[in-house]
Amino acid sequence: MKENGAAELAPPVVPADVYTEEYYTGCCAGHEEWVRSGGALAAGVYAHCLALAGVAKGDVVLDVGTGRGELLAIAIERGAARAIGIEYAAAAIPLALQTVVRHSIAGRADVVLGDARQLPLADASVDLVAMLDVVEHLAPDELALSFREAHRVLRRGGRIVVHTMPNVEIYSITYRVLRRIWPGGRRWPADPRNDMERLMHVNEQSQRSLQRALDAAGFHNVDVELGHWIYTDFVPAEPARKVYAWLARFGRTRRFGIGNLLATANR
Repeated sequence: MKENGAAELAPPVVPADVYTEEYYTGCCAGHEEWVRSGGALAAGVYAHCLALAGVAKGDVVLDVGTGRGELLAIAIERGAARAIGIEYAAAAIPLALQTVVRHSIAGRADVVLGDARQLPLADASVDLVAMLDVVEHLAPDELALSFREAHRVLRRGGRIVVHTMPNVEIYSITYRVLRRIWPGGRRWPADPRNDMERLMHVNEQSQRSLQRALDAAGFHNVDVELGHWIYTDFVPAEPARKVYAWLARFGRTRRFGIGNLLATANR
């Protein structure tokens, strides 16, 4: 555990109480599978990220921003000895515990109310840190602290895996250009984000910015890749949505069409 004398944290930029049960069960990515199955099923992104990070038998896995706790169950099912979920929104804790019970992993999985900026774990105590759909919710200073904390709790050679959505360039570049050149585009909203994104997404990432943040925290072998999701629900004109799929086909333009980012790195 961290020493009792650890510095007191400033209030989070996005207050924890904006993350309600309704958010986790009706909006947060992966909610459809979880709700439909009562916590038994999970969206594919969780297993994909664990496979990408190379979860191994006997690993201690830390899921920062665990939400409904799906990653904890998949980590245990894939051989992890222990899985710890840290979550700062109280509304998510009962949902994560429901997942733990549904998968019969109590005793091997723990759900803890805590803050990514000051993890309640000892130095060099985990093998793998996962941060899925978390970084866009942390302001730049908060993200820097959280990555340093992830680095601190990892054992030498340990891994971190990060997933984030959206890749900010689908908004800041592609949408902005389309709005300027598409017939009738000037009538599109200047900001295509929905209300939830405006409230919660305080630090959307690009490949370059995510690479810089992981480098600055001291990680090595940083690899930030584009995912495979083509997200276009925010584009008002149906024909214009096809531009994103077209851009995603080519190496030099993929970053303007793909909606998500995946990163791995080593301690």
